[in-house]
Amino acid sequence: MKVKLKYPIFWSSPNDNRVYVFWKEDKTTKLDMLKEANGWKGDIIIDATGTKYIIKCSYMTKWKGIHGFTGGFTGMIYYEQEYEDNPESFSLRQLQDRIAERYPKTRWFKEEGWGSRNDFRRTVYGCKTFEELARLFRRPPETLHTRIINWLHPTRKELKMRIGSVLFLILYLLACYLIFEYNN
Repeated sequence: MKVKLKYPIFWSSPNDNRVYVFWKEDKTTKLDMLKEANGWKGDIIIDATGTKYIIKCSYMTKWKGIHGFTGGFTGMIYYEQEYEDNPESFSLRQLQDRIAERYPKTRWFKEEGWGSRNDFRRTVYGCKTFEELARLFRRPPETLHTRIINWLHPTRKELKMRIGSVLFLILYLLACYLIFEYNN
């Protein structure tokens, strides 16, 4: 059964405690991830109307970009999902119970700044709509200050990329200097 979901949606896997929130439809992924997750079969999606859908299968519809190559990524695809034929209603209270029980068990719980489980539960149960609950999991927009701090303190991968770019630029300028110096 194909369905038009009302966003935001809450996506969770039966064998994972994390609850993912998606605010808009973006049906792109890497082909490897789709195969590794077995098409996300059995995962649960709850949309903003409070309807629970269980994924029956996900399949590739077409390549994104030139045979999956889009800039720095390869194997990118568009995909579609089919859901089981019996969607159930899922109340806000049931979703709050599920999140309050499972999410504090994840490794991201403390990283995202929640002080204690009681504070988290109080905040979750204080939400009155699905949208309000989804806003708890939205990343705050980065300010200029946080972007500057992140630039000054790069990750190991970003640092390697910067060093590689500087070395390439130095070698390029050296090659240009040698080529044009010999011509004069």
